[in-house]
Amino acid sequence: MFVIQQNAIKCFWRIQKITMKSIINFSLLISLQVCCHQFPEYPDHDHVHKDINSNKHQDLPLAEEEKYPNYHKIVSSNAEFAFRFYQQIASDAAVKNIFFSPFSISIAFALLTLGAKSETRDQIHKALAFNLSDIEEREIHEGFQQLIYVLSHPRNKVQVNIGNALFIEESLKFLPKFLEDAKTLYEAEGFSANFSVPRLVKKQINDYVRNKTHGKIAHAVEDLEPTIVMVLVNYMFFKASWKKPFNTHFIRKEDFFIDANTTVQVDLMRRTDYYNIFHDEDLSCWVVEIPYEGDATALFILPDEGKLEHVEAALVRETLSKWRTSFTYKNINLQIPKFSMSTSYNIKGLLRRMGVTAVFDNTSDLSGITGKRDLKVSEAFHKTLLNIHESGTEAAAVTIIEFMLRSAPAHVSHSIRFNRSFLMICIDKQTEIITFLGRIMNPTEE
Repeated sequence: MFVIQQNAIKCFWRIQKITMKSIINFSLLISLQVCCHQFPEYPDHDHVHKDINSNKHQDLPLAEEEKYPNYHKIVSSNAEFAFRFYQQIASDAAVKNIFFSPFSISIAFALLTLGAKSETRDQIHKALAFNLSDIEEREIHEGFQQLIYVLSHPRNKVQVNIGNALFIEESLKFLPKFLEDAKTLYEAEGFSANFSVPRLVKKQINDYVRNKTHGKIAHAVEDLEPTIVMVLVNYMFFKASWKKPFNTHFIRKEDFFIDANTTVQVDLMRRTDYYNIFHDEDLSCWVVEIPYEGDATALFILPDEGKLEHVEAALVRETLSKWRTSFTYKNINLQIPKFSMSTSYNIKGLLRRMGVTAVFDNTSDLSGITGKRDLKVSEAFHKTLLNIHESGTEAAAVTIIEFMLRSAPAHVSHSIRFNRSFLMICIDKQTEIITFLGRIMNPTEE
């Protein structure tokens, strides 16, 4: 717990800092901005809390984690949400790149359900693909707690930094339980902010995010409305290297076919080596697993010409499982583009289409946060940055959610050239969590 005295919220909850040494990195940020009116005074016991050790990481004993691996219970939900959310984006982006982190979005909205009640909470659970007939709400939060712990500890050259932060208006009073649970279950840390001076709060948040994402997200918050009183930030920074780096001497300019009539020039990287590959005859696509050092891997999916929509329509958990259990290890000539791209999404609009409506309107019940039904989500955004090169991949993402008050080896068997639209799925092999999901339509499009 932490102390709120004389309407000021002190800095709290520090997340263990992880040094990043390798080449590939994925950075995620989710931020929630809350608008409010004049809050009535609470009794003292509602906003006076015991202090905590703000520098201590909340470790789960490994024995307990192995005995109660609740994170396994949310892996399938993560995959289902990832593909359903992808379909929503794809329906609006017929000829555009797609890249987002389903895991980061899930963490932020799962954290939000700590303070959500009734229909507001139920709609979020359903959208995140959680069926409370199969999993208890406690197990959902404990599953994310364990995932944050497992992923945040360096293992096998894969290093991940995951955390949450609350930037809170000095006069805002929160319920102790919400803050305690946010710290214990979601590794949250907090900062006092004077939202009456939006310029300073904007700099405070952007500096924090820039630091946590190693400079990848420089402008997480573009504007802050005068009524905003809280910004909740979720970030994930992942870093690793290709297990088999591409030789810079073999990079060549090649045509990349956006469609039958449009081509662009890209740097195509080449490597002849053994990879797990599979040609899905039913879906007419190649699947190549390109591993990173340690417990991370990426699936690159190359649909046959004219079959992109066919493959996208079949993106479900069962398809992913089929691909991963059907690989054969073969020597191939692999060619993938070297490129950078960025994307931005309105999560509010996408989640509304997935049935999450209450939290965005005046029926919102987030009374588990302040003790009153006085908050609602006003906006939600997600931004990403992806850079694929010969040594690995660099990526960053930011999601903004605004809240308001309710008012050459041997024989080469095949050459697989990713010189047309393809899909990319990044997976943590130890937990099976999908960290990133995307579609590359035009590698030259920023």
